[in-house]
Amino acid sequence: MTTRAAAGESVRSANFGELLRVLRQQLDLSQGQLAQRVGLDRSYINRIEAGERGAPGADVILLIADALKLGAPDTDALLSAGGHPIRALVTLGLDDPTLLALARILTDETLEASARASLRTTIDTVIAHWGKSREAPAPGPVAKRARPSATTLPTAGNGGSR
Repeated sequence: MTTRAAAGESVRSANFGELLRVLRQQLDLSQGQLAQRVGLDRSYINRIEAGERGAPGADVILLIADALKLGAPDTDALLSAGGHPIRALVTLGLDDPTLLALARILTDETLEASARASLRTTIDTVIAHWGKSREAPAPGPVAKRARPSATTLPTAGNGGSR
């Protein structure tokens, strides 16, 4: 499910209650229907959406996401809006050395903004490459994909550069 915020509302920047309301309304569910699916009281959902209650724990947020049949991006947005780490970070662990190294570099105040932007662009390129290789094939006739040449494939001895 892709979140579509009404009237230009940014789903990613919405607080938890606002985001929950947008996601619930996209499915045309009442607060009572959502509460029943999750096993919560309707008034609790109402108070969360009204901003009278803070976000629940990650376990309850995951129950809500499941009840709303949310995909990974929307579930992660809901967790993040609730002040919880996204599932991928929990799975990797907040002490993952690669994530820590990257976070340290991106928050290094001595690093120039242009260098930080260059690193982000490089990371975006790597993510785009690996994301494409994991995409499901398009329906219909299978299109032939160009195979990478041996000069672009990393090997144990060359690190991928020739």
